[in-house]
Amino acid sequence: MKYILTLDAGTTGVKCAAFTRDGSSLFSTVVTYPTRYPALGWAQQKPEEQATASVQAIRSALEHLPAGDCEALVFTGTMNGCIPVDADGNALYDNLIHSDLRAEPETETIRRAIPLDEYFAVTGNRIDVHSGLPKYMWLKAHEPEVYNRAAAFVNIKDYLYGRATGLTGCTDLTDASLCSCLDLRTGGWAWDILTECGIDHQKMPQLRPSFDTSGKVSADFAALTGLKQGLPVAVGAGDGACAAHGARSQTVGDTYMNIGSSAWVSTMSEKPVSDTRLFNYFDNDGRHYNVCGTVQSGAAAFDWAAQNLFGSSGADVDPETVEAWASQVSPGAEGVFFLPTLMGERTPWWTAQASGTLIGFTLSHDRRHIARAVYEGIMQSLHMCGAILAENGLPASRLTLVGGGAKSALWAKMAADMFGVPVRVHQTPREATSLGAALTAGVGIGWYRDFADASQCIRIQKELTPQQSVHEIYQKHFKLYRSLYPTIRDAYEAIYRFQTE
Repeated sequence: MKYILTLDAGTTGVKCAAFTRDGSSLFSTVVTYPTRYPALGWAQQKPEEQATASVQAIRSALEHLPAGDCEALVFTGTMNGCIPVDADGNALYDNLIHSDLRAEPETETIRRAIPLDEYFAVTGNRIDVHSGLPKYMWLKAHEPEVYNRAAAFVNIKDYLYGRATGLTGCTDLTDASLCSCLDLRTGGWAWDILTECGIDHQKMPQLRPSFDTSGKVSADFAALTGLKQGLPVAVGAGDGACAAHGARSQTVGDTYMNIGSSAWVSTMSEKPVSDTRLFNYFDNDGRHYNVCGTVQSGAAAFDWAAQNLFGSSGADVDPETVEAWASQVSPGAEGVFFLPTLMGERTPWWTAQASGTLIGFTLSHDRRHIARAVYEGIMQSLHMCGAILAENGLPASRLTLVGGGAKSALWAKMAADMFGVPVRVHQTPREATSLGAALTAGVGIGWYRDFADASQCIRIQKELTPQQSVHEIYQKHFKLYRSLYPTIRDAYEAIYRFQTE
């Protein structure tokens, strides 16, 4: 049975999965690696550990599947990262991942130099600490030897692609978009912005289509993994872009929600949206755009709460137990609110200076109310993203849930009741990103005519409809929830100054 092998390098580990032409999953495994937080706001991973985990995952897959039946290999992974590599593709520094906030001073430098409206008009994105450009500037300022030796700045999937093929220093349009120095109007690097920010043009990676399969498995990588030498390797796309293709049809306005460590609501558009609370990046087809609102800490905020707010001695509490507690409390958690801003926030506040907040609790509340507030806080943050998309003419008529959080029956019900639209739960929500990567490679090797054809492989597990009475409660709840951050913004900023000093 022929299959495509996918590698998804995420926040906690790399997932290796195999898919047949009809989208059926043959195999899936995860090999973990650590994320390090060496200083306040820093978040980094070691590319070498991610590469070793990838090789281990491929070997594990080939213990169950014939290598000769593999038709292509494709990589995806976290976006908004920065790995400086030399001309041979060797990593010169740790991977500064999407949640790393160290480049806030460089971000402020860009803000002073380029007005937001001008910057957004070119890149379709904000001047944001999470993106690649300020991280390049940070390396130049704080690690000049690394910066000078760097031949290119790439994301994790590009680094792994180089290790597999020997073709180093290239990326695709989806990942390039969120470097925030790509011109979304032309599909080329925004050279004027790079010049203004002092970044050498020759250090920007070569741009290739996501579905390009001209790269081949090298002899060295074949010996290391057991894959066939010469096997086509797709350039691939960022995890958000691949999740889109694993979750939605290739239809303008089709909307999906990913509930992972970070979480987002995204829809496809014919053109970028000019609202600076959102961000835009190219679709895998290189013609359409994904318009997206992102919650910086989604499941990551839930995991923190499960470890630190429930149970004893900092031990994790089983998620099913937390969900059972939350389900015992009525919608609105009797006035307890949770803001999942544990690593700052992107949509809509775009700040590194927010911290997590639990508010409204009294002596009459208990852990059940806190559990409910955690669930509701994360979902209301995602609801806010959907509301802003709707304000820009891209309302969700239905919503497909993917990611690990889509396994939660409570979150699925909350999504329907908050958004007020039917919610579909993906049949294999944890594998939607891997499926999207496989479909991208499948377009590249000719398994599918185009991405619309490929989307016929998506399967749905169940559909939920909103309960009108609960929707009305959540509309009132949302109005208050949305006002909390602006009301206490000054306190957040004072706390941030105290922490950083």
